[in-house]
Amino acid sequence: MRIQIAPSLLAADFTHLAREVARAEAAGADMLHCDVMDGVYVPNISFGFPVIRQIAKITSLPLDVHMMTSCPGRYIDVLAEIGASIVTVHSDAVEPDELGHTLSKIREAGMTPALALRPPCPAEEILPYADILGMVLVMTVEPGFGGQKFMADMMPKVREVRQILDRVNPTCAIEVDGGIGEATVAEAAEAGANVFVVGTASFRAPDMKEAVSSIREKAEIAFRHGRQIE
Repeated sequence: MRIQIAPSLLAADFTHLAREVARAEAAGADMLHCDVMDGVYVPNISFGFPVIRQIAKITSLPLDVHMMTSCPGRYIDVLAEIGASIVTVHSDAVEPDELGHTLSKIREAGMTPALALRPPCPAEEILPYADILGMVLVMTVEPGFGGQKFMADMMPKVREVRQILDRVNPTCAIEVDGGIGEATVAEAAEAGANVFVVGTASFRAPDMKEAVSSIREKAEIAFRHGRQIE
């Protein structure tokens, strides 16, 4: 399973967004992580669809759109139209009887459906949907704010998610988001994560290319070790 680095545009310099996207590409990013916050599901408001549309026009990198919003299902058509590649919805933002329908609609629209788990949400919440998911996002901070401290106590959840997926959907990726950098990526990778959202540690590093390369190397070594000791 390939290690992928997803710099988070929430940490970019928005006064020079095109330059920041180009910098992420040059640094070796595998995708760009776009946090959409509505001020309802989370207390902050970030950027929306007009910004994502413009980003899609200037990059060939996949756009990993993290919907920290209530009622994400109403936006699936517009997300497909503006160029989203992966759409992540939160397990507790949608009523259980609607969540499967929302994830299926994402897939039918040609995008990868992903399910996010906030810190209080257990790994078992993915069970009804595990077979249709392309990715599970385990939040390693509370969603809604950048620059938070990595929650190491989420690593048992990452392992549980990996065990579930190994049984029913072994090609499904596990993403972690929150406080990921050179000091924390190995712990998350050894637990079974292979996609890493990196905000401050990428865009605000002295050398973004060097930071992305170092984070990737640490993740690759730790991920292989984690799979060997299972």
